[in-house]
Amino acid sequence: MLITANRSILARTNLPILANLLISAKSGEVEVLSTNLETAVRLSAKSKVEKEGKITIGAKALVEFVSQLPEGDVSFELLGEEAVISADGYNARFATMNAGEFPAIPKIEKAMDFVVGASELTEAIGKVAFSAAQDEGRPILTGVLCEVNKNKLTMVATDGYRLSFFENKISKGEKVPNLKIVIPAKALMDFGKIIGDILAIEGAKIPEVKVEIADTLNQLCFKIGNIEFTSRLIEGEFPNWQKTIPTTFSTVAKINKEEFMKLVKIASIFAREAGNIVRLKLEENAKKPIISVFANASQLGSGNARMEIEMQGKGGEIAFNFRYLLEVLSLMEDEEVNFEMIESLNPGRLRGQDDKDSFFHIVMPVRLQG
Repeated sequence: MLITANRSILARTNLPILANLLISAKSGEVEVLSTNLETAVRLSAKSKVEKEGKITIGAKALVEFVSQLPEGDVSFELLGEEAVISADGYNARFATMNAGEFPAIPKIEKAMDFVVGASELTEAIGKVAFSAAQDEGRPILTGVLCEVNKNKLTMVATDGYRLSFFENKISKGEKVPNLKIVIPAKALMDFGKIIGDILAIEGAKIPEVKVEIADTLNQLCFKIGNIEFTSRLIEGEFPNWQKTIPTTFSTVAKINKEEFMKLVKIASIFAREAGNIVRLKLEENAKKPIISVFANASQLGSGNARMEIEMQGKGGEIAFNFRYLLEVLSLMEDEEVNFEMIESLNPGRLRGQDDKDSFFHIVMPVRLQG
């Protein structure tokens, strides 16, 4: 419970209160709340409450202490300005801060909602959010575009150099109109970790996630069991990402994923000294088509490795940042992947054999020199 609440605590903050958890005891339950002003996590658990009240305690030390306690009941008592926590011979005193200093977390009063499977949402987050921009120069690109259309949830993220697309089926809620929102990628990744926390519990059933979106389109709340995860939404117009994707590809290659990754890793030894650039060359061979992965560093040397593939089309040569290739390949579960291209200056596309149109990844090429 406390570990999950800790997901919204920043490692460093200028406001000391944001390093604390707000703990409230009322009506037979204990509620724990954390926030970094961008996201908030609210959890509740049944408890024997002798006296109602609320206080804030430093999250880091509290989580470290409680995680070492044996299984069983934990006693929590407020004595003056200290909180005393004890369990089966273990006890500790924690300094507290006034609950009145803790920022208010607005609740979504009017909302549109739908339901999506937790495991499906986790997969979507894992395959899309990493492609969002890290640079705050274009805030809209630090988010993930989420589009609800009938019974489908589409998620897209891009940093201008690559793009990830994933599509999920959803269960209809009470009010699910067609809509587009942009969720901060970091918030999605934090919530993905919360789902992972839940699924990691022995015997835990794979739950569903209820998604509530404020009518004002400025806030979103994920609800799963006794957990609520709230995040702001990013305002602005997401780029027309469809324009970056070619409608057809002249070359389609079927490649063993693990072998392909090995080729890229070998070339990366030299690419790290040459702007991370590796060249891919697809061509017909005497026996079977091959793909070669090559990198050259003037001060270090060069590396070239190749493997047989299945290919339709004329082939060609194209260059990429090797990190982008390895990052997406490591997320793909299929033994074989499709690599699609047109020419050296057109984007390349990667997708799994079983993904069909539900997941694909676009990588922008690097201009070939010589």
